[in-house]
Amino acid sequence: MKFFVSAALLIMTFSVGNLAAQQRVDPAEMFDKVFPLLGNWGVNYGPEGQDRGNCGGWKGDAGEPLQNCPIPADQLPLNERGIAWMKFQDHLLSPGLNDCAPGVIPSLLGDNGRWFLSGQTEAVVINYADGPGWIRYIWMDGRGHPRAEELFQHGHSIGHWEGDDLIAETTNFTFDPEGIDDHLHMASSVLKKVTERYHLMDENTMRIIITINDPIFLTKPFKYALIVYKRPGGMQPGWWQCDPQASREETEGGYPGRKYKDNK
Repeated sequence: MKFFVSAALLIMTFSVGNLAAQQRVDPAEMFDKVFPLLGNWGVNYGPEGQDRGNCGGWKGDAGEPLQNCPIPADQLPLNERGIAWMKFQDHLLSPGLNDCAPGVIPSLLGDNGRWFLSGQTEAVVINYADGPGWIRYIWMDGRGHPRAEELFQHGHSIGHWEGDDLIAETTNFTFDPEGIDDHLHMASSVLKKVTERYHLMDENTMRIIITINDPIFLTKPFKYALIVYKRPGGMQPGWWQCDPQASREETEGGYPGRKYKDNK
């Protein structure tokens, strides 16, 4: 029995020591890597920017064509369950429109607001201050993801560098009725994994290559890209506040022709 306890303590000490060594990050290296990416970024939509509006011909509650999808929805490899979801979905399932929940990855990446990228010694930090009011930490200190049963609306993000490219991997999501895209209203499951590659094309232009893997709703991983541009001026985070009751009433009033009627 003594031997077992001693061996267990030895293994525990060794593991903790390895973890501490793994998590030591060179602050100078983090600064050098993050500094070129530092600043306000956002997608440029419009005639001279990126296309926004390809919602794959899917329709909303009242039969209206869905619009402003930053994801190329006509290429999204939905399986039969995903197609069934798109026929079932309605606006009142939206956690953001109705219940003040900030959008999630990957929807936020294609939002038309600004986001501010900065860093700490152990993490890349992104402040999505134009609307959702969410601060995201991409942990760069060698830690892994939590256990599979630990779930978060925004998932858990870890990252590493491949050359000068930032690679972020996010898992441990909760089920989300709009977890693949909030304009398309396409859901994602707890098995969703999102991988992002941030590649600086020049000092003011960055390509984000996004891969979504969700075997519950997709037949295969789906990869697409966004081009984001550095926005002038400093970040103005301010504050964000939402009243769930007012938000839900506004949504209900805006979609009187919705397919599912709630009993009052």
